Amino acid sequence: MYYKFGEIKNKIISFNGFEFKVSAMKKHDGISIQVKDMNNIPLKSFHVVDLSELYIAMDAMHDVVNEWIKGNTDDYDRLINLVMRW
Repeated sequence: MYYKFGEIKNKIISFNGFEFKVSAMKKHDGISIQVKDMNNIPLKSFHVVDLSELYIAMDAMHDVVNEWIKGNTDDYDRLINLVMRW
């Protein structure tokens, strides 16, 4: 297999101009996914075993990240992110 059991893969994602960390780990009973802010504070964890659960988890991740953005940014932060997309 390509990924080893217990191996953690990390990636920085950008969502509406804000960055977050995503980790995924292969387990014997599925994969574990965790979303963190850039200060390594966990926002949400998921355990998925198939593609349909992954889609559900991804929708939930979007909701969690949107809530984080609403609670931790102001209008000026969002304006700066729009400028940075140019």
